[in-house]
Amino acid sequence: MNIPFRLSLSLLLLTTAVIGVDTRVYDTIQSRSCFRSMQGMLDSMQDLADKNSNLMTITNIGESYLKNNEGRAYGKYDIPTGGYDIYVVKITDSNSDRKSQKKGKMLITSGVHAREWAPPELLARYIELMVNGYDVNADITWIMQHTEIHAILYVNPDGRWMAEKYPELYWRKNLNPDGGCGDSAYGVDINRNFDFKWGDKAGASGNPCDSDYHGKSRESEPETKALTGYAKGLFPASQRKNNPENQMNEKFGEEITGMYVDLHSSGGYIYYPWGHKDEKSPDDEALQALGRKIHHFNEYKLWAGSQPDFLYEASGDTSDYLYAVMGVASLGFEIGDNFQQECNSFENGVVPINLPPLVYLAKIAQKPYKEVKGPDIFDLNARYEKGMIRVSAHASDSEMVNGIRGFPDFRTGGQTITKVQLYLDVHPDDYKLGDSSWAMQSASRRLESEDIRSIATERSVDCKKFMKKKQCKRAKGEGRRICEWFTQEKTCRGKNGSAGDNLGSAEDVGSGAENAGAAAEDNDAFVEFNSGDETVELAIDATSLSLSPGRHTVYVQATDSDGYRGPVSSEFVEVSQRQRESSLRGSRVPFQ
Repeated sequence: MNIPFRLSLSLLLLTTAVIGVDTRVYDTIQSRSCFRSMQGMLDSMQDLADKNSNLMTITNIGESYLKNNEGRAYGKYDIPTGGYDIYVVKITDSNSDRKSQKKGKMLITSGVHAREWAPPELLARYIELMVNGYDVNADITWIMQHTEIHAILYVNPDGRWMAEKYPELYWRKNLNPDGGCGDSAYGVDINRNFDFKWGDKAGASGNPCDSDYHGKSRESEPETKALTGYAKGLFPASQRKNNPENQMNEKFGEEITGMYVDLHSSGGYIYYPWGHKDEKSPDDEALQALGRKIHHFNEYKLWAGSQPDFLYEASGDTSDYLYAVMGVASLGFEIGDNFQQECNSFENGVVPINLPPLVYLAKIAQKPYKEVKGPDIFDLNARYEKGMIRVSAHASDSEMVNGIRGFPDFRTGGQTITKVQLYLDVHPDDYKLGDSSWAMQSASRRLESEDIRSIATERSVDCKKFMKKKQCKRAKGEGRRICEWFTQEKTCRGKNGSAGDNLGSAEDVGSGAENAGAAAEDNDAFVEFNSGDETVELAIDATSLSLSPGRHTVYVQATDSDGYRGPVSSEFVEVSQRQRESSLRGSRVPFQ
């Protein structure tokens, strides 16, 4: 399997996340010590929330069938008494400057089909990775500051009780006893009960005794209602269509927000709309790019309309519903190779290849259809030495999207890299006039030392545009700035000589995320990229920026020739106590 640790996820954190379940503390499924039982899971999640109240909350969002209805009163198998509440776990930095209404939203579900033991455990490991990784891993930290992740571990808790108590039954459905079926065949398949293409016989059954029985009516089951009700409150109503089934051939467009992931087992597939028929959705360009990029992590096959590995139709399921009705980017994983996955293969196979893509999806939850089409950042490295912050990275428009063996290259991966922007201590989405940002340079076309200009001055708006002495003198008549030529540094700066001065107006450089990095665009005059894969670097004189000792954050984002900005990658860098001022003060030096 291709485990892409080149992406900036900490190996240490991944190791921490996969060390397994502490069976001395939390109850596990019999014969599977790697899987917490449903009660053990609820206990462990509550303990984690109690220790991290600023990062994690647990809320009751609905009730199972048996909570308010009579179950089967006869038969050879016991049933849970009184049913269950359905809970959602929300993880985010509740103290971040970005308020809830401006955060990206990601909804993840598992336990829809009760017999699939691994999905809830994988989702729990992801929750633990994000909570424990906060303020330790740079990517996880900014994701938690900019995104809300909502996780429903058990959509079908009644069924899960049966699957754990009677594993030989491979219980799949809920415990609605209607239909006169045998003791092990009754119930409604929650994943065929949603209100989009419900009852389509090509992808569901009307026979109550079949494993894919769709129920008596659309959203007839309380478990279905709990999920859809929560999703409607989470994702904006403004991006929904008035009549989803009649408008299913209309694109949602690139401005939609929100991500949905449904975790199932097994087989090793990534699925996305359409699932009810073997045809592409109108937003296939973005959804297929999403599926291809997830394949880069886990090498799962693409199960979607028009793909060669489309297995069968599934109508009234979560993935089609969340896309067609809620208007969000929607996909699912079929993890592992068994409904009752063995622990060794789960710990060493399933977990390591499926945690990183979940982190990746959270990165792009705010604008998934845009950012998935942009270039990705690999091998990001930031280090501090001798007064300099040295940053290197690799940007690729194609590596993640065009890596499926036997598949033709996809159009979203065929563009040239036009810019790789570095931001210091400010996320690109939060960039504003006066923040520190620079265009990175190509490592293969490194500048000669005599052409080096002051990196610190590149935050200026007007004077910095003039790289020649004559140009600098001409700038004196413009009225907004007085520019002077600094002979020793061979750079044009404001008359007051302040390297950090930034007096241009918002009209000059724009504002907000749409113009992030505009204040450093003069770098483009000498940074030229000519391919879809570029290795870049930058050396920042921390002394001339007067950076305080301690931890700082480097953010990097690449843009392609179609104008798409890809996901942000970040690294922490420790700046040590200020030493003697460098003789290279105010200069960019060749990267070493």
